[in-house]
Parts: sequence; C-alpha cells; structure tokens
Amino acid sequence: MAAGKQDSRQKMINMMYLVFIAMLALNISKEVLATLGILNDEIENSIRSKSEKSEVLYGLFKQNAENPSYSFTKEWAPIIQDATNEYYSFIQGIKDTLLLDKDGKNKYKKYVVIKDGPNKSDTLRITNYQTMDKSLDLDDMFFEGNNYDSLGVVFVDKFKSYSSLMSSIIDSIALQESRLTVKRTPHDFSISKDLLSRSFTFQDSVVNSEGTIQPYLDYNYKGFPKIASLSKLTKLQSDVRELELQMVDAFNTKILSDGSAVNINTSKSLLNAKSTYFVGERINDAKILIGRIASDFQPDSVSIKIDNRQLRQGRDFTIEDGAINLNLVFSSGGEKKITGDLFFSDADGNLEPIPVEQTLVVNNRTDFFIEIPRMNVLYRGLPNEIRVIDPEIQQSNMTLRSGSADIIRGSSSTFEIIPKSNVKSVKVTVGDRSNARLKKEKTFRVKDLPEMESSLLYSNNFFTSSTGISKRGLQRGRLTAKIPDDFDYELTIEVVSFTFQIGNSAPREIKGDKLNELFAVIEAQPKGARAFFDNVISRAYFNSGGKRRYVENVKVKDFNIKLR
Repeated sequence: MAAGKQDSRQKMINMMYLVFIAMLALNISKEVLATLGILNDEIENSIRSKSEKSEVLYGLFKQNAENPSYSFTKEWAPIIQDATNEYYSFIQGIKDTLLLDKDGKNKYKKYVVIKDGPNKSDTLRITNYQTMDKSLDLDDMFFEGNNYDSLGVVFVDKFKSYSSLMSSIIDSIALQESRLTVKRTPHDFSISKDLLSRSFTFQDSVVNSEGTIQPYLDYNYKGFPKIASLSKLTKLQSDVRELELQMVDAFNTKILSDGSAVNINTSKSLLNAKSTYFVGERINDAKILIGRIASDFQPDSVSIKIDNRQLRQGRDFTIEDGAINLNLVFSSGGEKKITGDLFFSDADGNLEPIPVEQTLVVNNRTDFFIEIPRMNVLYRGLPNEIRVIDPEIQQSNMTLRSGSADIIRGSSSTFEIIPKSNVKSVKVTVGDRSNARLKKEKTFRVKDLPEMESSLLYSNNFFTSSTGISKRGLQRGRLTAKIPDDFDYELTIEVVSFTFQIGNSAPREIKGDKLNELFAVIEAQPKGARAFFDNVISRAYFNSGGKRRYVENVKVKDFNIKLR
C-alpha cells in the first residue's frame, strides 16, 4: 500500500529523528575516542613501571661492574640502555609534535571544575581526547602524497635498526658464551626473542582486512584519528621498554642462577655500521663483530675480501677490542660485499673458520649531507650539534655560515648551530675555502624549547600537584622549573615571572620565583584551597666556549597545588 503524503508535522518528526541518530553516532564516536585516550594513559602508566624496574637493575649492574659475574652486563647493558633511550625519545618527539602548539603547550589540555562528589568545586587539568579525531597532522609528517615523507623513511629505518640491534646483541652473547672455556648456564632470551618476533617484525607490505595490500606506514598510521595513532606510538614505546626490561632481567636471572652446564650455540659474524656511506668518505667507524667487544676475545687469523679484493691488515683493517675495524675509502657507489672467514683456535689447536657475509652500502650522491640527531629541528638559542659530510669538500676546507645563527666548529665533521632568538628558520651555507664558487644551502626549521616541568621547592623537598603543601611551604617556597627527562641538553632554568591565584582571590602578576608579598593572602585561605601558577616565564642558560649563554622566555608548564 502506497504511503500517503506526509504533512509538515510528520516531516519535522522525521527530520528530528535523523538529527537524533546523527547525534547518537557522534556521541558513540566521542566515547570511542575517550576510551582510546584512557587506554593511552594506562599504557603510559605501565611504561613508567617498566622503566623503574629496568633502572633498578641498571643501578645493580653499575654497582657490581668489577664483579666477574657481571662481565656481560658491564659490556652489553649500557648499549641496550643507550639504544633504547634514544629510540624511545625519537618516538616521544613525534608524539610531542602531535600534541604541542607553536608555543610548546599541550593544545589538548583544559581545566574542568568537579561538579559533585567529595572533591566538588576542585579544579582538574585533563586531556580532551574527544577532539583528537583528525589524521591530518601525522599524515603530513609521515607522507607526501602516496609516498613516505623523509620522517616516514626515518621512522621505518629506526624501527628496523632497533630490532636488528637487539637481535644482534642476543646473537653476540650466545656466540660469546659458546667460546667460554668454563661452560655455564646460558642467558635465556626466549621471552625477548618472542617479543621481537611478535612486535618488531617489519613487512614492507601488509594485507589489510579487505584483502588489499598496503605499505607498512599506510596500514598502521595513515588516515587514523590522532588519538589512535598516538596510542599506537605509546604502545610502541611500551614494547620498547618491555623488550629492554626482558633483556636486562635475563642478565639478572643468569647472574642469580649461574653455575650449570651450557649448550653450544651457532656462531655468526655481525656488522656494526651505518646503513649508508658516501663516495669519498673515509669509513673508519664500521666494525665486524664476533661476540663481545673485549680485548681477550680476538680471531687468531683473518681472511676477508670486499668485492673479491683481498683486504690487508694494518692498511684496510685493524684488530682491536675484539673487532675487525675497517679503514676504507671507495671511489664508486653501490653495494660492497664483505666475504671471507675469521679463524679461531679450538681446544686441539686447530683453526676453525667462522664465515663473514656482510654488505656495506656506499651512496653515490654528490650533494652534501647534514645529520641532525633531533628530527631535523634546531632548538632556538641552544647549541644544536650537527654532522656535515660533502664528498666534494675536504673536511679541513669546509666552512659553514648562517646569518640567522651562530656556528661553532667542533671536532671532525661536527658543528654547533645556535639559532638567534627571533628566527623561525635557519639557512646554512656550506662552502669550500679552496673554491670560493662552491656553495650549497639548506634551510632548517627552528623550534622553541619544550615546556619545562614545574614544582615548588621548600626545605630541600620538591612539592607537586599530587603531594599538596602546607601554608608555610607555599609562603616560603620557591617556584622551580627543570628540563624534561628526555630532553638531551644541559640547561639551568631560572623562573622570571608568573601569574598566581589562590582560592577566590584575584590573579596577581609575580616577578621572580617567590610569593614573599602574599603571606597574608595565603594565610587567609582554608585547607583544601588550590593555588594556581600560570603563564610561568623563565629563562635558561648553558655554558659554551667558556661563556654563559642565555635563552629568554622559556615556557614552563602551568602548575597547581592544594593546601593541606
């Protein structure tokens, strides 16, 4: 039966129903976003727990560094710790870029007043995850059209390099143990290997739920809501800390249970080198490793070739600290195959060969290369260390100039670039003293320092939002700021001014870092009143070339604390 013509009232009802369904779908979407945010926070809490456990073990290893039972940890634990911290900080840098605004503040943080319950009228600072529904920011960072952007390439390379290094460490320890005269219970890295297999296996192409093939980054990050990508990055950080914890825990378990027999493990050689070199660049930092790097663990004889050219000891390589240290310069680019054998004497005096099969990649590009450790960003006012290589320019003749930064030459190919306070980018000109016509330029983005952590210092104790503080402590305490734990610069922070408000009193602009003139205002407040420190401005200084250099207008995180 055909429907009758709808009157105006029925049309209005239908329209309201559609709006209601749309609003319901929107609310579900916001709930999903909020849930992802909660999961992200829970994962970050677990990361802190893992880091604390690892730090306890690292401290134990350092305390027993001269104990023979800790010989493996003395050699390998610092490598694991440094590589993990570097990779973790790289991921954190991407997360910070997603979360922070141009002034270095978290643009998703907001204050809310509690409307009911025992803490009614208290003010909390929360993260508004419901607004993190766009994918554009991360897409712009990782992709250029249908291809990976430079940061996307670096992200993939670092993922593969970290897992490869951890696997190599495990294999090196197994080989080292197999050559010990007195056999002991081997390290059990089975959990670490399983984690590497589950969470750090890389595939260039992935089959998605629709049966089509996508590149790795597209499948994992492209087009996802920002909170989903943020959670994935946090999960990756959690996996990194979990792998670190399992590896150092394997060391500790081995030390505690040492004494049993050991099985012989398969031996293989390992190459410790950068993934790319340049024509004309001297390769003196590439090493072929067999087991641990130790002076008492060296091959008795070496026979290796590169592209079937026999290498000579003393000219092309040296044997030092348990490694074959290469010393080579190539005149052409491409893959360079390293083959041959390293020979070790067995118990009967016979030489047993361990095959060498490795590859070096020599880049044949002719433009200069600048390496900046911190995501190709220069921090305003700080001595940013860079490494510059140009096959057309001898290192001793290389010059660097910039009208918007001070440049200080370091050792070999390193330079310090200190951007001036008012610039948003720095153009670097690389020149050759022996050829005035040879000039090359590159421009880099300049970024403000990250927000500093804040607290109140009173009676040699630091008080934070979670601890609360007495009236006397608030009256006589000093507002302090320090650099974030993962920010790799030695800086001293001085608070210059801030806005202060407590209870229902009016906000006040304070010069310096103390509340000396507000004793009476603070004394009049009841217990439970909350004090707010906003718009905190500070300055930082560091020593360079024997001089103290200042960075002005350094931002500090807003801070609040309850009277108790």
